[in-house]
Amino acid sequence: MQNVAKGIWRDELPYSKQMFEYVIRQELDKMVSWWIGSKHDFQLSVGKMGKYFKRYLTESYWKMYEKTYSDHEYDNFWNSIFVTCELFKSLAEDVAKNLGFTYPIDEDSNMRNYLKNVRNLPSDAQEII
Repeated sequence: MQNVAKGIWRDELPYSKQMFEYVIRQELDKMVSWWIGSKHDFQLSVGKMGKYFKRYLTESYWKMYEKTYSDHEYDNFWNSIFVTCELFKSLAEDVAKNLGFTYPIDEDSNMRNYLKNVRNLPSDAQEII
């Protein structure tokens, strides 16, 4: 996510969108699949490229998942980034609990703070991020 944020701040739309869609989305979709699997004893398929996600996610999670897709407008893109973070965290905490792991909440919090800080940097800021 830090690379997505850096790309947005630097006005590098192609880089930012591709980092999000090819790197971040892959991890989000993996977590969605694990969450669905953990709810069904890993006995069903989410379909190729998640085509059955809508079928197995709760309505509220599906609505969040839909909001992870954005257009080229940076404000909309930022909103989708924060929805992605929230969805990932919610699913991952549940998966971790179900499978006996601990979710690294400090890392999650630190990344969200970083993203908020980058979003709020003025476009002419001299900081190198």
